[in-house]
Amino acid sequence: MVRFAVLPLCNVKSMKAALLFLLAFSLALRSSAQHEWYYFPDEIYFVKEVTAKEFRGKNFRYQVAVRANASDTFSKVRINGVGVGKGADDFLNNSNFTKGYRVENNWTIYTITGTVPEQAWKLWFYSAVNGNGEFYFDGLSFSVEEDGEWLEIELPNGSFEESAKNIFNGYYVSTRKSPNLKTRITKEAAFHGDYSLHVSTFGLVPTSPKSLTRQ
Repeated sequence: MVRFAVLPLCNVKSMKAALLFLLAFSLALRSSAQHEWYYFPDEIYFVKEVTAKEFRGKNFRYQVAVRANASDTFSKVRINGVGVGKGADDFLNNSNFTKGYRVENNWTIYTITGTVPEQAWKLWFYSAVNGNGEFYFDGLSFSVEEDGEWLEIELPNGSFEESAKNIFNGYYVSTRKSPNLKTRITKEAAFHGDYSLHVSTFGLVPTSPKSLTRQ
């Protein structure tokens, strides 16, 4: 069984680099479609890692349940996935990964599907909060297709049911500290089991390219 811990600083930087690349690509698409746009930087992100070697070449399906009460139109949750090779910064092309969602009982179920790259040693699945609001995460799962059937692979603490002191036990999490962020495990809302992760963000101001100065 794979064991997880909070990432050391060097790996946090690697994950952050991958996440920033995905964000920059998304923002570039948006800027080409409109003259003025605003966004929030990530206030927090956490990552579920799946060892990929034994699943290479197989179809996979990842999902996470989210209940988002955003405070404004700019605030949102972002879900993404990337394959990683042998090196810490060896990010693989994820163009064959497809993102989708469905709604069940006031929860949005985000999915990422695709084929595990032959060069992948692990898969990283990101959940990030941008902006202000109350956000709940629950029911993370990972399945692979075997002989036409979907086989679910156990993810440690996938529904935040563990009673560990570290509420992110089983995840990698950004180390950024912010007075505008609170995280806790709660019974207020749950998609699977009794608990979910509650992320509360407040007092953040969106930015735009006009607010940036070239050095």
